[in-house]
Amino acid sequence: METLIQKKQKKLTWPEFREMDIPEGDTSIYELINGEIVKRASPNSPHQRASHKLNGYFFIYNQKKKLGEFFHAPYDVYFDENTAGVQPDLLFVSKERNFIIQEGNGIVGAPDLIVEIVSKGSVANDRVTKKEVYERFAVKEYWIVDVRSKTVEVYRMEDDRYKLFSFAEEEGKIKSSVLPGFQMDVKNIFD
Repeated sequence: METLIQKKQKKLTWPEFREMDIPEGDTSIYELINGEIVKRASPNSPHQRASHKLNGYFFIYNQKKKLGEFFHAPYDVYFDENTAGVQPDLLFVSKERNFIIQEGNGIVGAPDLIVEIVSKGSVANDRVTKKEVYERFAVKEYWIVDVRSKTVEVYRMEDDRYKLFSFAEEEGKIKSSVLPGFQMDVKNIFD
């Protein structure tokens, strides 16, 4: 079996990625993006707090609306053979698209909405690499939550490209095009 270091030197497929030999004691998170292994540290406290609060708002919203299902990391999303094991911080799959939820195998296909919470080491990955992947695979809505700048950016798919749909910094309401009627003040995420 190849070691993790050997595998990092070539483009991988999902089956090869799943066979990785992770060194004992390694608590990092690994994702396969465009055939390359992307390593990141586990989330910090501000990241976890923002994720927990957002998840709570989404849970309350969905209890009333019952539009689909929300999931949170760690939970694999499989886009294709070279971009799989991607673990967005939060994601939503509508009832109409629940066929992409594979019991015991995560999500196979593009979720309707993905949220990434930017951490110190994930800025380029969340703002560039993952944004390009989510756009390429037509995720309808992509949120970037930045705990350091206290901003939330909501991008909506328009003409096969992401366009900024909603934005707020420190305070002010953000809204969703995928979740009808959903609004929240961003200060509730960062307080």
